[in-house]
Amino acid sequence: MKKSGSITVFTSLFLAVFLLVFQVLLQSVQIAGGRVQAEAGVEEGLYSVFAGYDRELLERYHVFMVDGSYGTGVWKPERMYRTVKNCMEESCRPGGVVTGVRGENLWKCSSVSGAITAYTLMSDQHGRGYRAQAVDYMKETLGIQGIQLLMEKYRQQKDIFEEQEKEGNEIDVKQTMDSYEQAKKEAAQNQDSGSDSESQQRTEVSVPADFVNPLDVIRQLQKKGILALVVPPGKEVSQKGLGKEEWFSKREKLTGMGTPFYGTEENTLLAKGIFQAYMMQHLTDYTSTEHISDPLRYQLEYVIGGKTTDQENLKAVVYRLLAAREAANMMYLLRDPTRQSEIHEMALVICAAIGLPALEGIVSLALQAAWAFGESLMDVRQLLAGGKVPLVKTGATWMVSINQLAKLTELLKNGKSVEQKGMTYHEYLGILLMTGKTDTQTERTMDVVGAVMRSLPGKEGFRLDQGVIYLETEMEVSLAGNTFSLLRDYGYAMGNG
Repeated sequence: MKKSGSITVFTSLFLAVFLLVFQVLLQSVQIAGGRVQAEAGVEEGLYSVFAGYDRELLERYHVFMVDGSYGTGVWKPERMYRTVKNCMEESCRPGGVVTGVRGENLWKCSSVSGAITAYTLMSDQHGRGYRAQAVDYMKETLGIQGIQLLMEKYRQQKDIFEEQEKEGNEIDVKQTMDSYEQAKKEAAQNQDSGSDSESQQRTEVSVPADFVNPLDVIRQLQKKGILALVVPPGKEVSQKGLGKEEWFSKREKLTGMGTPFYGTEENTLLAKGIFQAYMMQHLTDYTSTEHISDPLRYQLEYVIGGKTTDQENLKAVVYRLLAAREAANMMYLLRDPTRQSEIHEMALVICAAIGLPALEGIVSLALQAAWAFGESLMDVRQLLAGGKVPLVKTGATWMVSINQLAKLTELLKNGKSVEQKGMTYHEYLGILLMTGKTDTQTERTMDVVGAVMRSLPGKEGFRLDQGVIYLETEMEVSLAGNTFSLLRDYGYAMGNG
């Protein structure tokens, strides 16, 4: 028996509409799915780029960056772009091919074009990106409250130190000694001519047989190099330095492109203080015993002084400390009646020794300046020997008696520090850092970091101005005959947030 079938016009129309709707839905699924895969691929590519951060830089200095030269020293942004593009294409077609039921590309996804539209480098805006990461690291490790307490302590000390340094710059021991020498010369001439009748009316003062004029000793010390006086015996001064071609802060630098991104760092006093705490934790100084093979030994001194060599930077810091200590010591001498009495008595002895009693007034002034200078030399030598010196002196912390002033050369040869309370050399450097400019200190820190990194094997081409910390890409993708633009970005500060 033969069966026959038929289909109505309605059914035919229904199937046609159904197939059309199914095709539209399929294309929509292809576009949506392809777009998700393409977006995931772009983001994966950005993560892959930033996963290639410099491990040695992170380990020692706790900051992230991607070397845009990939170890060659030649800027190669195209490699970052290729990484993003390849990851996007692999996401759309893992293994090279993703097939549907008919062996075709399931998402019908292909790359049309693309470009890097923005990037930020470590070097941009005086190293702001470096500083932002350093501040974030210190916040995470020390905590805001601990840093605030530390900075408050340093701010109080900074105010005292700046006042001391200002007054110290106005105290010219050499000029005072020159005035003493000139007055002594003129008085001797007057005495020879018989015009100094006042000298005959002075009370006679006995002079010990072994008396040495302390002013003559100080006069001789002033003619010597400052480092020869304050560096403890047996300790050599580093002769290392940076060639100017190595200075990040001085040479021509690459700059970023597009709108820069630095994270959440704010230009506040707290942020400045946090970065100074970072420098003190990560950079060495004269008293440091680690990283002695670094191309620059006195790194904090370099940040403060900005000179070419370790020796010049140490000298610059020593002069600043000496000026501040002279003012502090002079103020103590002026306030202490016992010390003033000792100065008066010694001035009479000196006047008797040189046979010019009329010079008691100017000898007292010279002796006061010489005593403050001698005590300051001992202060700085004490700091460099690893000891402590209080910011404001008292009778208990005064080290050189007026009778020892003539033996100051022998005292300075003692390489041991005296046990007393106060601040260390490292802490005094912290105060000096607070008086500096943040942008300048950031760039000098990066000078040091760059030099240290280039000294490592295989890092000869390392440059912080090729260090990428933020990247934005725009990729145009074809999905089932439609073109879409995907704009994505990523940065270390964004990832940390």
